[in-house]
Amino acid sequence: MIDYHVHTALCGHAEGSMEAYVCSAIRNGLQEICFLDHFTRRPYDRKNSMTDAELPFYYNEARRLQEKYHSQIKVKVGLEIDFNPELLSVIEDIVGSFSFDCIGASVHFIGDWNIVSYRQADRYGEEDLIKLGQLYAESLLDMMQYDFFDILCHIDVIKKFGQTPLRSFMSDKTELFAEIKKRGYVVEVNTSGYDHPVREPYPSFNILARLCEAGIPVTIGSDAHRPEDVGRHFAKTIRMIRSAGYKYLLSFDKRTRDMILV
Repeated sequence: MIDYHVHTALCGHAEGSMEAYVCSAIRNGLQEICFLDHFTRRPYDRKNSMTDAELPFYYNEARRLQEKYHSQIKVKVGLEIDFNPELLSVIEDIVGSFSFDCIGASVHFIGDWNIVSYRQADRYGEEDLIKLGQLYAESLLDMMQYDFFDILCHIDVIKKFGQTPLRSFMSDKTELFAEIKKRGYVVEVNTSGYDHPVREPYPSFNILARLCEAGIPVTIGSDAHRPEDVGRHFAKTIRMIRSAGYKYLLSFDKRTRDMILV
């Protein structure tokens, strides 16, 4: 099994050494782990992202661990890029200096609001949730116009705090499914949602089944921010992925895809 969404302490809100994450993956019987740490380059977002100066250490440490543990596990390295069209060209130039295995894309902000922050969760009670879901869907569509990314991370994370309208906001967004298919993106099944107020993965089973029906491939990630989170909730999530109709997951090597039987 693989885990394609693992963070490090470099992002400012995770803990443990990169080696500790690899060792946890080995103990959990995983065959492959991919570091996918945050890189936002937002000047006010230091607590949620590594800096430009930290990228070389991050990349080189992952490659060192790949060599050290090559007989026990495959260690891959990528980035989770928070979508910001104003910064994307700069990010592309920086990221192009490294031979990453995959690049994930995510939406964490609507304007200046960090929609996944517990500290700002009260704001959901002040918003028109139907309109908010539409704004989030529009951000996803805007993000998909760029061919820089490989994986769409936690695509319905807007439902994190469990509000009913946001749990089902994707149900009628057929244009999202069409665009994902058209652009050839891989969708991540992110298991961290089981530990959030919504108590289900990103995406939900119904959305996952529609993705499978549309022929859209998936991978799986724990979104681990602690070594003990690596591979969390995978057993039941793999059963869900199979029930949705999937026969395989995708892994990456230098931006090239491979299939792993599920």
